[in-house]
Amino acid sequence: MDNAILITGFNGEIGRQTLLSLSKKEIPIIALDINESDIKYNNVVYIKDSILNQSVITSIFNDYNIIEVYHFAALLSQSANNNPELAHEVNEEGSQLIINSAMSHGIKNESFIKIFFPSSIAVYGPRKLKNAKELDIIKPQTIYGCNKLAIEQFGTQRHEESIELGFGIDFRCLRFPGIISPYTIPSGGTTDFAPQMLHAAYNNERYTCKVDSATTLPFLGIKNAVEAILQIMVIPNIDSKLRAFNVQETNLNPKEIIAELQKEFPKFIVDYDIDSKFQSIADTWPENLNCDEATKKWNFVNNQNKNIIFEEYLIPEIKKHYGKH
Repeated sequence: MDNAILITGFNGEIGRQTLLSLSKKEIPIIALDINESDIKYNNVVYIKDSILNQSVITSIFNDYNIIEVYHFAALLSQSANNNPELAHEVNEEGSQLIINSAMSHGIKNESFIKIFFPSSIAVYGPRKLKNAKELDIIKPQTIYGCNKLAIEQFGTQRHEESIELGFGIDFRCLRFPGIISPYTIPSGGTTDFAPQMLHAAYNNERYTCKVDSATTLPFLGIKNAVEAILQIMVIPNIDSKLRAFNVQETNLNPKEIIAELQKEFPKFIVDYDIDSKFQSIADTWPENLNCDEATKKWNFVNNQNKNIIFEEYLIPEIKKHYGKH
């Protein structure tokens, strides 16, 4: 039985870039998603199915010696709020199935299966915090935030049980802020205004923002998001009962994003049409994140600022991305 990596939800924004990085490893990768892939890598076995299909999940763990799991399959914040029952099934029941299957596999093979789970600033609430730490007030006000917190806790519990048993899972989790990608235009997330503005500015499109110009939230570029994932997964052991860590590069509001983009795209225009659903959610999420625990426990480096993110990464990369078409 060959060692292999399992990645779910690989067609998503972070999943796609993570799969690209993982594909460079000399190890088989099992990629599961409800949609077909439009990119093929030689060492990847693609499975079009749902994480809710227990027989498929069981067969993956029976057919391969899965040593790492990257679990991205999920409904995002606005989509989850619009369909709470499906969000509970996918974000919680599906995640529990993946974690339990990995734990059973680890116990059976007397090993530890590393699991990466992407959590979110949506776990915070009910009021906006500054310099939010991992153990600050966590009372999520959204379905999505409740889903994410439930799996943080479930994974952490299973991790502790595995430590007691001597086999099982090694659960590792990042609380992601808004992700800004020059490669994809996301939808369904509360922080999507940032990457949407980036693409609109490049394409000379007028943009309508759904949150107030002063709404400040933490952000992370997609490149450093993937690097943080690979970084936390490569460490042999994280000596901490804390299993969910904050990561961010900078914090931004729409007004600041516009100012950065207009340096390169001076004709970029933004209108505001405040959506109460988006605004009420954003008002419960932190203004910025304290990343000290990530720095101490696994050497996360948070040394960027908004000028560097836009001038040295996002704008050059979006020019390269659209230049390919």
